[in-house]
Amino acid sequence: MTKTMSLVATRAIAAAALAGLVGACSGHGVNPATQSGTMAIPATPQSVSPAKIPVAPMAKPEITPMSTIKPMDAIGPANWQPIPGTGTFIAAAPDGSIWALSDQPSGADKFIYHYVNGVWTQAAGTASRLAVAPDGTLYAMNSGGGAYQYNSGTNTFTPLGGGCSDITVAKDGSVYVLSNGASAGSDQAIWHYVNGTWTQAPGSGVRVAGNWDTQTYTMNNGGGTIAAGGFYILNSAGAIYYENSSGAFAQLPGQASAIAPTSNAGVLMLGYPASGSGSTIFYFDLDAQTYSQPGGSAVGISTNTSNIYAVGSGGGLYYSVVSTSGSLPTTFFNNSGLSPVWVTIVGQNPNDRSDPAGYHVTSSGQFVKNLASDADPNGYVDYNFALPSSAAPFPLPLVRAGRIYVAIGTKIKLQMEMTNHLIMPPIAWDRNDSANYKTMFDWLEFDYLVGPDSHQPGMGINTTAVQMLGIPMALTLTGPTSGTQTSGFKPGARSAIINALQADPTFSSVIVTGTATGTSISPIRAVTLDNALKNAQTIDPTFAPKFSNPTYFDTYITNVWTFYKSHTLTANSTFGIYSGTVNSSNQMVFSQAGKPDIVIDKPPSADAIIGNGALTETPCTAWPPDSTLHAACTQIGSMLSAAFNRTTLLIDQNMYRVAPCPTSYLNELYQGSTVNLFAKLVHQNSYPTADAPNGGNYGFGFDDNCDQSSVVIDNKNPSSMTVTIQPF
Repeated sequence: MTKTMSLVATRAIAAAALAGLVGACSGHGVNPATQSGTMAIPATPQSVSPAKIPVAPMAKPEITPMSTIKPMDAIGPANWQPIPGTGTFIAAAPDGSIWALSDQPSGADKFIYHYVNGVWTQAAGTASRLAVAPDGTLYAMNSGGGAYQYNSGTNTFTPLGGGCSDITVAKDGSVYVLSNGASAGSDQAIWHYVNGTWTQAPGSGVRVAGNWDTQTYTMNNGGGTIAAGGFYILNSAGAIYYENSSGAFAQLPGQASAIAPTSNAGVLMLGYPASGSGSTIFYFDLDAQTYSQPGGSAVGISTNTSNIYAVGSGGGLYYSVVSTSGSLPTTFFNNSGLSPVWVTIVGQNPNDRSDPAGYHVTSSGQFVKNLASDADPNGYVDYNFALPSSAAPFPLPLVRAGRIYVAIGTKIKLQMEMTNHLIMPPIAWDRNDSANYKTMFDWLEFDYLVGPDSHQPGMGINTTAVQMLGIPMALTLTGPTSGTQTSGFKPGARSAIINALQADPTFSSVIVTGTATGTSISPIRAVTLDNALKNAQTIDPTFAPKFSNPTYFDTYITNVWTFYKSHTLTANSTFGIYSGTVNSSNQMVFSQAGKPDIVIDKPPSADAIIGNGALTETPCTAWPPDSTLHAACTQIGSMLSAAFNRTTLLIDQNMYRVAPCPTSYLNELYQGSTVNLFAKLVHQNSYPTADAPNGGNYGFGFDDNCDQSSVVIDNKNPSSMTVTIQPF
């Protein structure tokens, strides 16, 4: 049972991949931070509703292929990836696709294209501006001022109104436009379109951009409040305003010629005034209320929850992952003496938990969505890249529910499911993953996320032996919370664990014998006791390791049940204290005043070790799965499973769910004569952590009781991390 970590981390999104950009040209525009002077709140001019202005017809061009890829131009090569095609405008969609205006035909209105999974599809129209709604609906505006909604099913455009000069979509899906009633380049009236009705909004400007951030920020020096649901305005002098849904204004310092809000506490801008040869890219941190100039220049920018998109001065289209300060510098050390070593990093969207898609990290640190075309006919993908050199840190981007796989001797084969293109975990301890059975591999689990409250990037990462031990790895994480934290396996851990298991007649059966492909290492791995028990319960190939004594804990369980007929077991849960005794029906009954009893039958060895069946499944069906009582029952079952594996039940009459747990209790772990030897050895050969002074690591499914894992966490923008492959 692999633990999926849920980490709440914190820090403002800076333009993640912008760090280190070096523009091919110097760019234009003054740093907004250097601007001075107080701009007046935007005036609200008299204006005619777009509903009363004839809508300029939408052209219906013949289908024309998108132009081929342009070489890098004003963007700068550091962290940007080119998108095939050339364009004059780009708009990001929440599903990770993009819409763009090409550089054809001549004139102000250009062909409209949609880029999905490497393929451009042309829409039946031309436009001068685009905007995409949170639900993915495209809106377009042509040079005649006509505003349209695109209907993808029919490839047609529905007119909304006329006389427009800019268009954007708010988080609620409503549309804002600027009129064109004033002279070109002057500040224009703002109109709001909701459910077929146009209403004039306060203020005026030359550019508008909807805000999809859900947080609230108070500007310094009486500059007002930026709350969710409003939109940004640039006026003709480059002043930067925010209009709340209430009509109240806030002002950001400085000036800009283009603006692209992120969904996490930051705003990307282009310097003022605009330049056809590329304007400098700036980033405004709404938390710190400071500007940074990460480098690079562009003539157009856009964002969604995952990526930054840009148009270079030569028409090239580019993207980079939205992250924080680029990445977490991660150094890999190979102290095993073995080669070659391969790394694969997979996970999910760190900025949008509703995104079900799978992603992977490239050898350059780019976070890229998985595609069906990446898989071979059997569904396997090759996202392996060579172990990064220890001479330079690897730029690890934000990743949710991530895994770092390390393979030695030969590449790991990971299978993709074809609905959301997620990577299926390899399970080389049973019949379902013979492709990796002889591969020497292991993994780390991590979340590197921006927290929703204080917006700092936080890392939570651990080594794990919750399924098996293949490659011994150690971690260090350095940051302001706790300095440098170390966890994982000590040098020599693998040989110490394997040798002790082989010497024990009962536990030698958990060893996977043979030589790992491409290496001289034998045996290949050791599997956890619960996996070896599951193999013994099912029909498996002869190579699957099976625990040789499936009744191993039966005598110990009987002794525990007998003891608690005359004693009380105290379960210290997050739902209060429960007191357990064994009744005349040979059931352990846990009671708490005012609550229904939780009744647990005497479990077999397998249920005690695995933590299922009689402990967490059968007794808990008395209550709905989403109820507090069901959660309390499951928690007590997990504590019992942990206590059985750790053999504390005849030594200590207390069980604990969450850390910190008493030091006296922690010193009692694995002291009984009947013990989960695999878990005991894993802890003995791992570095101590704050909550696991005798060695923190995952040795069985519920090792998170009292937090005896190897997890290290820093929520306050950690500065570096190392991953070390220890000597075998």
